[in-house]
Amino acid sequence: MGVFDLIRGRKDQVVVEDLRPTQGNEKPDINVEQNTVDDHLNNLGRAEKEIEEHPDQVTANTADGVRKAEAVALVWSKPAVYATYAWIWICFFMLALHSSIGSNVLYYAYSNFQDASQVSTATILASIVGGVLKLPIGKILTLWGRAEGLIIFTTVYILGIIILAACNNANSYAAGYVLYWVGYDAIYIILDIFIADTSGMRNRAFAFAFASTPFICTSFTGPLAAANFLKTSNWRWAYGAFAIIMPFVFLPLAGVFKYYEIKARKMGVLQRPVSGRTTMQSIIHYLHEFDIVGAFLLMAAFILFLLPFSLANYGRAQYAEASFIAPLVIGFCLFFVFAAWEKWIARTHFIPYQLFKDRTVLGACCLSAILYFSFYSWDLYYYYFVMVVYNLDVTMTGYMTAIYTVGSCFWSPIFGIWIRYVKEFKYSCLFFALPLMILGAGLMIHFRGSDGDIGYVIMCQIFIAFSGGMLVIGEQMAVMCASDREGIPMMISLVSLFSNLGGAIGYAVSAAIYANTFPQGLRDALPESAKDQWATIYSGGYVTQMQYLPGTPERDAINFAYGYSQKYGCISATAILALAIPCIGMWRHYRVDKEQNKGTVL
Repeated sequence: MGVFDLIRGRKDQVVVEDLRPTQGNEKPDINVEQNTVDDHLNNLGRAEKEIEEHPDQVTANTADGVRKAEAVALVWSKPAVYATYAWIWICFFMLALHSSIGSNVLYYAYSNFQDASQVSTATILASIVGGVLKLPIGKILTLWGRAEGLIIFTTVYILGIIILAACNNANSYAAGYVLYWVGYDAIYIILDIFIADTSGMRNRAFAFAFASTPFICTSFTGPLAAANFLKTSNWRWAYGAFAIIMPFVFLPLAGVFKYYEIKARKMGVLQRPVSGRTTMQSIIHYLHEFDIVGAFLLMAAFILFLLPFSLANYGRAQYAEASFIAPLVIGFCLFFVFAAWEKWIARTHFIPYQLFKDRTVLGACCLSAILYFSFYSWDLYYYYFVMVVYNLDVTMTGYMTAIYTVGSCFWSPIFGIWIRYVKEFKYSCLFFALPLMILGAGLMIHFRGSDGDIGYVIMCQIFIAFSGGMLVIGEQMAVMCASDREGIPMMISLVSLFSNLGGAIGYAVSAAIYANTFPQGLRDALPESAKDQWATIYSGGYVTQMQYLPGTPERDAINFAYGYSQKYGCISATAILALAIPCIGMWRHYRVDKEQNKGTVL
């Protein structure tokens, strides 16, 4: 689970000297694969051998994006690395701040739209579209370059903000929302890849974890900033102001990398390749390289397959109606169309299937999907559950929902330091993090009743937060250890894709559980005199529900219905986590004291 992925998707630098590979006087740990350089080199071994043989040269026969990243690392200085990392942290902080502000003004933004339920549809669309586009994003960063990708998706991000600030109806809001989150997710991945490019393996877990620490601050400052925007101006300026600010945040970072790229060319470290293609040939080449048709087929399949569950939850479709069945069936069939396209027609596969031959990559991707599915199984209605059942105000409810963000961002840097010390991550995840998450999710089945104590709910949230922070770092480290330098953007994008898809499925399952359990529990628990009001209480949301005073039979019935619904969500979350055991177990036990990147890194 990423960090702001409490409502989205998801998610992940302190300056530390990178240590060299294990010295001769150090005894290797037993039962650990040593990644030795021999006839059966894995990717870490090949990377280390390449660094030993050509430490001051850009790796030959690699993609342009990788060559540019290596050239930058070969020509910049240590102070430049430190300064760049400080600016990357600022970029993460601004991303986190605005996402927090946006989530708090979201309800004001569409409260006057006639069809506000379309915003929930936009949430699913943004998750699916943003997830599927992560693979082309990874290819752009590999083929064209990190700075070029940052410029492109900063433009998309700013365009989304402008549309959100200017929208006057649900349709335009939904369009801006999708663009906003596509840009947000892309920038987040690019910043992650910047960190991967410029950090040693032993320090990388800590660097990734430290980059998430801005979310600790913005969990509390974001709502305050949103309240001040609403008080002094309006919700539109909560978006519009950042359309002005954000270019001055992200574009300087792209400028730094372009500056050192130009410096590398002048020094002869980086040579400009000649493709030999005409403009039209290049267009056709990239259409095949990015597999545009495959991307659209996969997006359409997931959208049509998952969207009916959201429509049913908001009363816009019933399970027995054609409006629910038709898109579900078409979406299911499109998966087979996509498979046929990939097998017999596409020149370049949209999904890099060869990566799944590595058991570490397959296990990490499956784990990512399972974690997000589990999280969204209970989190979707958690806000309203704690507000209504425990009669909390908006501020206290915000603190309750911030436990995961603060806990995971606090604990993951500690786990990063632990990885730096013990030089492994697999067994820490398998024997500590995963059992802790199963414990937290399992205990919520019992403590999430209407008669449960809120202190136990907080305890469960802390367990899930600490374990979630560890498992996210673990899966990222797993795929990066399994990859060569050129494959890291695609690996990070692939894990992120699975997290989005797992989250979208979990979102749909959670919505279906709520729609089929909350009304039933409410009807069963309401007194006879109020049973005819169940539809009004259900459709009126938390505003109507909190009008009934605590202790009244109606409020007790509402609390029971929330507990009844949340119980099944927690059962779903706990049950799916059993599949995470083999997912982690199939990882190779990599040591992280090997070098993967050339040049000056952290």
